[in-house]
Amino acid sequence: MEKFVRDKINQGIVDRRELHSRFLENCSTYGSFTELEKKAFEDGALSRKHKELMALSISIVTKCEPCIEWHVQQAHLAGASEKEIFETIDVAIEMGGGPAAAYSRFALNALDFHKEGK
Repeated sequence: MEKFVRDKINQGIVDRRELHSRFLENCSTYGSFTELEKKAFEDGALSRKHKELMALSISIVTKCEPCIEWHVQQAHLAGASEKEIFETIDVAIEMGGGPAAAYSRFALNALDFHKEGK
């Protein structure tokens, strides 16, 4: 993985951690959104792992790199295998075409980053 990609992922993680409390303190909807997120990703008829894989596919199609990195990490932590992540990328490419294929490269870099335990 190229250094600029690793740096980009690291900076996104730092930004997310450092800005979280500012959003909670200053944005009236952010706390509610984080609660919604917690509820949406709880195990139910679908496991958290499968929900994270769904969110990863949506993140790729909507071209949200911070979302891609987050959901790759969360899917990985929830036990998703590399093969499951690749199949999720296949679905995103089918649904999003060329742009999804391009953003899938970022998903692979994020997977490599999190597999290294960063």
